[in-house]
Amino acid sequence: MARLRTSPRARVTSPQKPKTPHASPAAGRGSAVPFRYRYAGRDAHGLVAVGPQAKAILGHSPAELLKSATALRLHPDDVEIFTGKILGAMAKGAPVDAELRVLHRAGPARWVHLVAWPEAREKKARVYAGVIIDIDARKRAETEMVKTLERMEQAQDIAKMGWYDLNVKDRVIDLTNEFADSLGLPFAPGGRVTGAEADKYREAFLNAIHPDDRERYMAIISDPSWRRIEFDYRVLTRSNEVRHLTSRIWRTADKSGKRVRDFAVILDITERKRLEEDLRAQAATDPLTGVPNRRSFEATARREVERARRYAKPFAVLALDIDHFKRINDTYGHDVGDIVLKRLSQICLEKLRVTDFLARLGGEEFAMLLPETDIDAAATLAERLRTAIATTPIATPKGALPITVSLGVAQYAPNEPTIDAALKRADEALYEAKHSGRNKVVVAKLPSLVRPAAVKLP
Repeated sequence: MARLRTSPRARVTSPQKPKTPHASPAAGRGSAVPFRYRYAGRDAHGLVAVGPQAKAILGHSPAELLKSATALRLHPDDVEIFTGKILGAMAKGAPVDAELRVLHRAGPARWVHLVAWPEAREKKARVYAGVIIDIDARKRAETEMVKTLERMEQAQDIAKMGWYDLNVKDRVIDLTNEFADSLGLPFAPGGRVTGAEADKYREAFLNAIHPDDRERYMAIISDPSWRRIEFDYRVLTRSNEVRHLTSRIWRTADKSGKRVRDFAVILDITERKRLEEDLRAQAATDPLTGVPNRRSFEATARREVERARRYAKPFAVLALDIDHFKRINDTYGHDVGDIVLKRLSQICLEKLRVTDFLARLGGEEFAMLLPETDIDAAATLAERLRTAIATTPIATPKGALPITVSLGVAQYAPNEPTIDAALKRADEALYEAKHSGRNKVVVAKLPSLVRPAAVKLP
């Protein structure tokens, strides 16, 4: 480790006040150490005088620093600064200005700012006067700030986070590149837009909001009552990709309550939304066929019952079961049985309307909800499904396999509290079709309690 040499002429004393404007006003107040340094060559240089503040800042007393050339040590990473920059400047007779760390005896390395200037010229040497200023607190604060900024940038990159700072009164917007670039918005170098450009920027941002969310976004932003808010919305990027964002906005208002500034942190939650949608789909979808499962059927049936009771609209229920499905599995294997289930689902979806709802309840059992469909129309559709399935052999590794289905048809009565009664009637009709020879459609009798006008709803 580099050590500051001491001159053989060294003496313990405080130097005269430097005759230069570079002298630090902090000198003499405990935050700086005045000194003199004699430079006569790379191997002949050292302190000749040092102030009493040395012990607090450098960790050594003036006597120690002047007595021993090994008293003051430099941080290993800063040795080159001393040998190159500082001694190089003294060799040329130039002023010295450098920041480096000294190894403090009472603690960790300490940052100091060394400033010196040539004061006198001897026969073969130059004498420098200067000050060593304590800058440790500032340098550590700068280091922490850099680390904090790095962590923020990393977090911003990971979370796809951006922010903007809108000064409404002065028409100034500061914002991050990530926020502007992800939306394909106009962006000013340095992250600031002002005046008319700021107005154009705000308009461009509003135009990027998904049309279905724009009115709600404007209602939230225009509400003067809140000071802090968080809400989700969608935007369309320049590539026409839908992104889900969360805005957390802190608002500043003047004494009259008028909005003067918005600071917003914006998180891209698109992946989270996709994951949530995937999880919801998994919970509501049959993994083999891709159609809704029993849980989804029950939830949809509840909504359809509420709608039918409120508006006295009919809807029908179909129950479907593959004939002799156990024989298919036993004869050809479960892998062929799976192919049959998947292809059957596709045939049904091709024949149903967009508003109809198909679900696999389990095994080879399926059910369908037919909104705004009376019993006659439902029976016609059921017969069309039966015919399509019976006349469409299913391709399998074991060859084309013909299958048939049996169906039960029932109509929901608007004064029934749940779907259960209608589904039970459809199941009973299905079993009747099974027992009467299969590959049939059986229609359940209409319930006698169909009196929608007598139903009172809240």
